[in-house]
Amino acid sequence: MRQTFILLILAVLALSAVLDARLYPRKGLAAARARKHKYQDEGEAFVVLVAGSNGWYNYRHQADVAHAYHTLRNHGIPEENIITMMYDDVANNQLNPYKGKLFNRPHGKDLYKGLKIDYKGASVTPENFLNVLKGNASAIDGGNGRVLETNEQDRVFVYFTDHGSVGMISFPEGILTVKQLNDALVWMHKNKKYSQLAFYLEACESGSMFENVLRNDMDIYAISAANGHESSWGTFCENDMNLPCLGDLFSVNWMTDSDGEDLKTETLEFQYELVKKETNLSHVMQFGDKEIAKEAVALFQGDKEDREYTEDFGLSASKSVNWPARDIELNHLISQHKKSNDLAMSNKLEYKINRIRETRRAIKKNVHMIVDKLFEGESEE
Repeated sequence: MRQTFILLILAVLALSAVLDARLYPRKGLAAARARKHKYQDEGEAFVVLVAGSNGWYNYRHQADVAHAYHTLRNHGIPEENIITMMYDDVANNQLNPYKGKLFNRPHGKDLYKGLKIDYKGASVTPENFLNVLKGNASAIDGGNGRVLETNEQDRVFVYFTDHGSVGMISFPEGILTVKQLNDALVWMHKNKKYSQLAFYLEACESGSMFENVLRNDMDIYAISAANGHESSWGTFCENDMNLPCLGDLFSVNWMTDSDGEDLKTETLEFQYELVKKETNLSHVMQFGDKEIAKEAVALFQGDKEDREYTEDFGLSASKSVNWPARDIELNHLISQHKKSNDLAMSNKLEYKINRIRETRRAIKKNVHMIVDKLFEGESEE
């Protein structure tokens, strides 16, 4: 009983840490794939992309969203159909040795070039995100005010990447709870804001945002990077570009697949199964209306065959150095400390490393003190 309580408290306190804080494209395979239905393009596809973090050590989230933007544009989603939320403090960060550039794989394309961002800085909030989804322009605070203007003929694709914990996902200031997200999705369904909606979520414990919550009768299909009880993973960590982890494992996997395929001949179900296999450090999950998984990816990500994307796919994300999301800052500092030949820089890095470790020890100590007090006088079981 006592040990179980300790684990429960540690899980809850992981929220504070959150707030601080093998894939080869298969050219030709998609064309030979048996389809379960005829491809039909009805209505338009609209997209919302969100990087919910800020700070240098969260580099990967903004690189993920920049990659997603270009993937969708290259597949024919119009610029005016994509709404992007990103704090935008990484590409031009003073720590960035490649000023004004973002990379999602080592020595890949600069993904910051051509990226259009609608909500930056303080306007990247859970409230704005929900109002964007619901098309509530009058309630928007900051940004350029763009919201989804969709109807029952349109399809919506939402991609969110950031930190998370059980029943919540993070924003630079504040959190979005599972109830808030589900309420918004229910409202969208009730008010006929889409014909079908696909939601890809990258975060620790991301499965908890949909498990036993998302109904299967709302024409929504969701995929999470992890189940409700585990970390998601950063990828291309400890790279030779002197950068933090460049991407997230689940995210890089689905985008690399989309980059290399004719999406008119690939179903969401096939992409899910492929990405699930390649994301080998967490359990990729699916929720909601599984019939939507039989639809073509193109209906949500664009039906133009991507001939502009010429990235070298030889480097597999799952075979690179991957770190648990919550340890990325600490692991990156340790890696930088090992490589540093500058005494002053080494001392600065060592200070940061020790501060993180001391904070973690203090949290653990306080948890045990609280539990000891609560169970004072009871025998150990």
